[in-house]
Amino acid sequence: MTISVRDLANLPTAPSVSRGLTEAAQHASKGLFPALRHGMFGSTTYEDFATVVTPEHAIAEGIALILLGGLVDPEVTDEGWPDATWGAGYFSDRVGQAHQAAKGWAATHTTQQLTHLFEAAADRARQMEQA
Repeated sequence: MTISVRDLANLPTAPSVSRGLTEAAQHASKGLFPALRHGMFGSTTYEDFATVVTPEHAIAEGIALILLGGLVDPEVTDEGWPDATWGAGYFSDRVGQAHQAAKGWAATHTTQQLTHLFEAAADRARQMEQA
């Protein structure tokens, strides 16, 4: 079972998705995945975050990828957003689809456009956290 964006934002054990994406926008020059990792985990260095990352951090990163991927490819989110009805396998499949969509998009766009994508995803996450 996964967790909704709103419920995740209320947990003390992980960053909110909107906060992580907002932070990632500040590091877009590092590229899509390093910026996302920095935003969600606080660092791109495994040794720096390995002892503090929770399972909720991983879920937040997956949801962030779904938000990013859904902005560039509507098929990523054509069956809705993560909530308690999503099993781990289904969540993993959707994150994989989002990963590919976001990766393909980032390969053909500028750092400034990536920054804007992070910001748009953060706005969407913020709306979902408040719903």
